[in-house]
Amino acid sequence: MKEIISGLGLLFVIQGVGGLINHLTNGGKSWFLVNYIDAFQGFEIVMNIIFIVVGGVISLASWKIGGTTKGEN
Repeated sequence: MKEIISGLGLLFVIQGVGGLINHLTNGGKSWFLVNYIDAFQGFEIVMNIIFIVVGGVISLASWKIGGTTKGEN
């Protein structure tokens, strides 16, 4: 479970950082999620920053979750 939550946090961070770079460099449509959600249009940079923050919070929370990882067995 810990690995899944950690992976989800990483996914949010990648989407946020990549999307932010894409929008700041005037990149076109790409695989970043914010480009394809109509409700986010006009707020792309803000939403990418929110994705980065949410991904960071999820990643930090995954460290707090107990459980074993493959390396601990």
